[in-house]
Amino acid sequence: MTRKQIAEMVKALGPEVARELIGAAARSAPGRVGTDRATREGSIYASVENFGAFTKSVIALGRRTSATELIDAAKRFGNADVQKTVQLSKFDSAGVLVPIQQSGEVIEFLRPDAALLKLGVRTQAFRGELHMGTQTGTSVFKWVGEGETVPRSAPKYGKIVLKAHKGMVLTDISNDLLRTPGVGDAGVGEDIRATVADGLDDAGFNGDGTSAAPKGLFVQLDPAHTFASTGTTASAYLADIDKAVELPLTAHVRMGTAAWVIHPTRATALMQLQESGLFLFRGEMLDKGTIRGFPFVMTTRVPTTRITFCADWRQFIYGIDENLILSEHDTRAEHDETTIRAIVKGDFKLRQPKAFSSITY
Repeated sequence: MTRKQIAEMVKALGPEVARELIGAAARSAPGRVGTDRATREGSIYASVENFGAFTKSVIALGRRTSATELIDAAKRFGNADVQKTVQLSKFDSAGVLVPIQQSGEVIEFLRPDAALLKLGVRTQAFRGELHMGTQTGTSVFKWVGEGETVPRSAPKYGKIVLKAHKGMVLTDISNDLLRTPGVGDAGVGEDIRATVADGLDDAGFNGDGTSAAPKGLFVQLDPAHTFASTGTTASAYLADIDKAVELPLTAHVRMGTAAWVIHPTRATALMQLQESGLFLFRGEMLDKGTIRGFPFVMTTRVPTTRITFCADWRQFIYGIDENLILSEHDTRAEHDETTIRAIVKGDFKLRQPKAFSSITY
């Protein structure tokens, strides 16, 4: 091959080589997430500062800045191996996309902000599409007398399918913020983490399955486990909450990570309920963080018109496709801002819809 042909080949392979270099450095960097999925000190997801610093290094990649600026941007991300990788990933070909980490680590990074993850849902990594078996019926037990026959029965099984739905974030970050050490790192990392977590929470609860959106919890609920409230009096609230707990249990769903999810406004209404001058829920909610003995999570991503209970939130499958992809999408030079693009793919499924119940108001 001629020198010109070699140069053209390297240029064409630029993005792929960049991916491999970043991946190799991430695997070798001390402090990355281990096999037990626990976030180690020094990994991208150990803090928003680390994530923000890595974001800034990606921006530097896109701009093809000098080696000195690249190293400065990478210093707050990782060790010398990572800094070297960032420098070597600076190719002339545009549009280098940097895969950051795999899905288990993405989930850990989002956990501080995601209400669904706080509830203890089951997280599942997958690529493109994943089929999971689920039991939909059981064998039947029956007493029989002498000479009688018993009908044959057997467990019934079905499957749920996770498919990758793509979500994106385009966020404009002030270049003044990006240039500020420490503060800039935290600002960039926190903005992206909060935005991605909020988008996934919204889809996980409220997604209607139309267009490219996945189906969320409220679309997948068993209709027999969703009921209208009997009123807003103290006795009505008590009766409805008791019913919400009983529905999954009488459906023979095993108790696991049971919890409520509730809008802050509805939680306030519960705490204000009085009977004979005594608050019914306030003490338990404030002192123990529970409603009827079960913990609750407040989020504005559920409607004010619902109180939802689950006997085992592990029956909610929170699937994230393998890669969260981060890149510089465009530079808003006239505003001295940089636009950052984050892409995440995921899906949500109820493995056992009867584990859930919901009161509507």
